Amino acid sequence: MTTGREDRMPGGQAKHVVPALHIPDAVRVGVIAGMDEHELWLQGHLMACEGCRAPLIALLLGRTAVKVARPAEIPCAKARSLMFRYLEGGAHPDDATFAHITSCDLCDDLFFEPAQAVILREYEPEHVGEVD
Repeated sequence: MTTGREDRMPGGQAKHVVPALHIPDAVRVGVIAGMDEHELWLQGHLMACEGCRAPLIALLLGRTAVKVARPAEIPCAKARSLMFRYLEGGAHPDDATFAHITSCDLCDDLFFEPAQAVILREYEPEHVGEVD
């Protein structure tokens, strides 16, 4: 059974489809509420789970044209909830959600930093551990 997300994944990553409710409800609620321990769990999970990380990478690569300099138009909790839906096979986040996630340091660190770290580790291992 598939969630229909295979066509959105880059390369041969279609075999790593994430089942619905892959992330525990307690973690989802904790992340939406901004609880540190759940945010850390999610970051670690995104580093380790290719099925969750692949759609984030695809989103990063496909949505670079969205202007993110504008202020966030939606609250963190709503943006995080929409990102969870996306990770579990839902629709791509709209421009407002994407703008929030990329312009909010906390949300960007939560969702995109693990994906970016894996990309860096895989494609530019000589730069891993460098500080800007």
